[in-house]
Amino acid sequence: MDSKMPSHIRHTALRAAHSAREEIVSIDAIDDARLRAMILTNLSPAILSVLCPHSGTIPVNDDPDYFFDSDRDLCYLEIIFTLARNSIWHPHLSQDRHIDQCTSMIPKYCNYEDYSQHAFCIAGILLRIAPEQTSDTSLDSVTEQQWWDVMRCAWYYVPYAIHRTRDFELLALVDGTKKYMQIASKSCLENLIRDVDRVVDMGLEIGPEMQGLEQAEGIITISVKELRTAASSMLEGF
Repeated sequence: MDSKMPSHIRHTALRAAHSAREEIVSIDAIDDARLRAMILTNLSPAILSVLCPHSGTIPVNDDPDYFFDSDRDLCYLEIIFTLARNSIWHPHLSQDRHIDQCTSMIPKYCNYEDYSQHAFCIAGILLRIAPEQTSDTSLDSVTEQQWWDVMRCAWYYVPYAIHRTRDFELLALVDGTKKYMQIASKSCLENLIRDVDRVVDMGLEIGPEMQGLEQAEGIITISVKELRTAASSMLEGF
């Protein structure tokens, strides 16, 4: 993914990383410490170089490297979304400016339902990383409105991903939505309730992260229904 390579080659490499993302995230399974360190150090910036090959420059609209190529960006976000599931990747995602890249995508991808899959990935990435941030970071620049935009757009996609969404991701999304929906408009609350109802109607199944925990399924269901109740109460106040 060398930034000096032609864009079509770098984009092909990005798709290859996307196909192998489940293997890449399980880097702990590599016994060779030197190889593991090399992958952690080199792969993360290489992935970002596909989107930002020339530091400090912004591609024009008809450039293959134009910042907001939705298909390429979704491929990128799904890679980072998967890597964020393993905390060993978190320092690299922060240091190599992937969080900056994700937050820069909020205005484009978290305002329209057409891009809800992008928003879902951005939400999953930021909600995984945010609790670990103890000092000034790029997340400090994310406004309350932007956080809410991420949450509300992500919910539109949840019904389409419910059976492959990790329990932590759903519970974190519920908590994040409760935190930021205080600034929601009436129409946004109506849409949120619609999307949450769709999730509840589809049924909630516990995943591997919570299997074996007593009443795990009940915890998830109750959390989602509590969100609906809170949103409905806010809606009644309009």
